[in-house]
Amino acid sequence: MSTSTVAPIAARITPSGKLSGTVTPPGSKSYSARAVLAAGLAPGASRIRRIANSRNVRALIAAVATLGAEISYEDNDLVVVGPSELRDKQTIDVGNSGIVLRLLLGATAHLHHTTFVTTYADSLGRRSNIEMLDALRQLGVDADWQERDGRLPISTYGVGIHGGSTSIESRKSSQFLSGLLYLGGRLDSALEIHVPDELKAPAMVRTTQQVLATAGVETSASPDGLHYQVPSGTAFAPAEFSVGSDPASTAALLALAAAMDSEVSIRHTGLTELDGVVDYVRSVGATVTVGPDEIRVQGNPAALKPLDFDGSLSPDSVLPLAALSAHADGTSVFRNIEHIRYKECDRISDFRKELRKTGIESEETADSLVIHGGPSGATEHAVIDCHFDHAIVLAFTLIGARSKHGLVIENSGVVGQTYPDFFRDAAELGIDLNLSSEPVVTAGA
Repeated sequence: MSTSTVAPIAARITPSGKLSGTVTPPGSKSYSARAVLAAGLAPGASRIRRIANSRNVRALIAAVATLGAEISYEDNDLVVVGPSELRDKQTIDVGNSGIVLRLLLGATAHLHHTTFVTTYADSLGRRSNIEMLDALRQLGVDADWQERDGRLPISTYGVGIHGGSTSIESRKSSQFLSGLLYLGGRLDSALEIHVPDELKAPAMVRTTQQVLATAGVETSASPDGLHYQVPSGTAFAPAEFSVGSDPASTAALLALAAAMDSEVSIRHTGLTELDGVVDYVRSVGATVTVGPDEIRVQGNPAALKPLDFDGSLSPDSVLPLAALSAHADGTSVFRNIEHIRYKECDRISDFRKELRKTGIESEETADSLVIHGGPSGATEHAVIDCHFDHAIVLAFTLIGARSKHGLVIENSGVVGQTYPDFFRDAAELGIDLNLSSEPVVTAGA
C-alpha cells in the first residue's frame, strides 16, 4: 500500500474491513485563509497558530506575500508581518480557490490596479463572479474580465472607490459578502452591505466576522443576516489567531467512520461550521461522543437509517453525508444546497454523474439532492472523475470502501486543496487503498 503525500494521479479504493485508531484532521482551511488575509492586511506582526497546510491556504499566503507581507514559520505557527502599504499593480494567482479569489477581490478593491488569474481554467475559471463585481461597481470600483459573467482573469481598478452602501446577491455564495466585509476594514468611510435575496452558509460569514474582530475590524449584522455595517475608523491591527479543525475534513472522517464497522477517535482543536453534522451522523445510526478535544465514533453499518439534511447549515459537509446516506436503506434528501453547484464543480450534477457509474441511484432539483440508498452501496466498479474537487474525492473514498468491487478516483491529489494527508490518515484507520502515479487505462481507451 502506498501512502505517499505526493499528489497521485489515481487512488484505488477497495472494499475495506473494520476501521480503528485515532486521527487528527487538519486545521480549518476556511479560518486559516481568513486569518492569513487579515494578518497580511495589518501593518505589523501577526501569528497564526496551527495554520492549515492546504493548497488554498498556501495560495493565500503567496498572495499576501505578493502584496508585500513578510512570511516566516515558527514550529507550527505562521508569522505574517503586514506592510504599511500594500503593493499596487500586482498579478495574483489564486490557484483553484473561490474563497481566495473572492476575499482578495474585496480586500484589494481600493488599490489602483490588481489582476487575478488561475491556471485552473476548467474549474475555478468556469465560476462566475459577476455578483461581486456588480457590488464593487456600486462603490466606484471599475473592473474588466476576459470571459462572460465575471470569469477569470479579472482586473480591478479602485482609484474611484468610495464608501457608502452596496448590495450583494448571496444566493450562490456567501464568499462575496465576506470579501466585502474585508474591504470595509480598508476604507476610511463607513460601509453598509445589503443582501437582497438570501444568505447561504451563514456560519461561514460568522467565521469571517470572528476573524475580523480578532484583527480589530468591527462589523455588525442584523438579526436576519441580511444587513451588515462596517463603521468608519475601524482598521486591521496585528493579532494572534488560533485555528480550529477543518469542518469539511472532520465531516468526511465522521461520515467515513459512521459508514463502516469502526471504533475511531477524531482529535480536534475546536469545531466550527459543522452545524447539524454531528447530530446527523448520530441520528443516522452511529454512536458519537463529543469531548473538548476528541470525537469518538462507533460505526454500525447495519443500523444506518435514511435521513434528510439542511445543507445550508454546513455546505462543505453535504457530499460526505450524501455518501453516507447512500448506504442507508431508503431515501435521503439534502435541501437548500443550490449554492454548492458553484464550487470547484457542480457538486450536485457532477456528483450524481459519478454516482451513476457505481450503480447508486439519485435525483436532483435546482436546490436539492435526493439519494436512494441501500445497504449494498456501490455495486459497479467505476473510474471516478473528481472534477478537480476535493469534496468528490472525500465522498468517493467512503463509497469505495463500502463498495462491492472497489473504484478508482482519478486526479485524487486535489484532495490536498483541503486535506493534504487524507489518504495517509485513511490508510492508518484501515481503508484499503493504493495511490498510483500511473494513468488509469479503461476498456476502449
